[in-house]
Amino acid sequence: MRLVLGVGAGIAAYKSCELASRLTQDGHEVFICLTREATRFVSPRTFAALTHRPVSVEVGDEPLGPISHVTLARTAALMVVAPATADLIARMAEGRADDMLTAVYLGLRAPVLLAPAMEAEMWSHPAVKRHVERLRADGVVFIGPEEGRLASGLAGRGRMSEAARIHDRIEWLATPKTLAGRSLLITAGPTREFFDPVRFLSNPSSGSMGTAVAKAARNRGARVTLVHGPLSVPVPDGVDTVAVTSALEMEAAVFRCASDVDVIIATAAVSDWRPKTRQSEKVKKQETAMHWEMVPNPDILARLGHERARPGQILVGFAAETSDVAERGREKLRQKGVDLLLANQVGYERGFGPGDVQGVLLSRTGTEEPVVGDKTAAAQILLDAVERLFTT
Repeated sequence: MRLVLGVGAGIAAYKSCELASRLTQDGHEVFICLTREATRFVSPRTFAALTHRPVSVEVGDEPLGPISHVTLARTAALMVVAPATADLIARMAEGRADDMLTAVYLGLRAPVLLAPAMEAEMWSHPAVKRHVERLRADGVVFIGPEEGRLASGLAGRGRMSEAARIHDRIEWLATPKTLAGRSLLITAGPTREFFDPVRFLSNPSSGSMGTAVAKAARNRGARVTLVHGPLSVPVPDGVDTVAVTSALEMEAAVFRCASDVDVIIATAAVSDWRPKTRQSEKVKKQETAMHWEMVPNPDILARLGHERARPGQILVGFAAETSDVAERGREKLRQKGVDLLLANQVGYERGFGPGDVQGVLLSRTGTEEPVVGDKTAAAQILLDAVERLFTT
């Protein structure tokens, strides 16, 4: 995908170097348009090295041949401006075309994302507010600014969003909204079953698979509710969340929401057992029994499969297996009554956390699809399969 990254004159321009690198590594064609003053903060050579493409400042610069500003405006899928200074926001709002960046903006018909960066007093000034509202009325999307330490050394609202957050918003803007109008409930992370206030039974799940699916579904336009145990990864922006700790809490939260959604994707690693009794005080080591009596936790996925909360609801399960992954996955697919099941190979330091998925996606119709790669890619494969079920 062809992207234009506009860079204004501010110390936050250093963050745009990271953003340009991320976008290039994603496989995008990234064309950089610097304002004249921005070249005093970051050299065009830096961006050229990061993107492997020529950098533009003046309208006469021709990275794509004659009248490149017209070609860029017609062929770019998205324009991002980061940092967007008060001066640059004013020039864009007034429709000026006195450099390559503003000339491309005026000819563009693709989405535009601005990440403002300035002192807090400037951001709150009535003139800046008027320009921002005019751009919003023209369809420009803003991200930030955020609270934090500013170039002056003072703290306030005016700090440019971090590159990772801007990158996340770009993915959302650039993704076709194939799940618009759909609602998804996703479970993620481990559960914890406490013996006493300081000891619990759990597993190594980080929640990275569930959050990857939630983010991918959000990017496709779905309304997403994420029911999650204690996570080791951030929750994506733009999703509703319900935080739980134990399996019983997760079961209650899931069934409160189940009848309101079109799809349930159960990635959570729910503990199979819990202590029969929970002590209210810490049990001293010398008093701890060698054996704790355990009772089984409810099988949330099986209950969902056998008590469909809504006609036509699609149910997706996960199975963590250490051996005979496909065979055991097929058995669980039948037992749980689900439409899709991703059976994943796990082991010590494998399968959990941010590592890759190595498994197979099984369907009730008998199809099988290998899933090998990172969890972001696995989430896309999974949602593609869900979308196919909507048409069958």
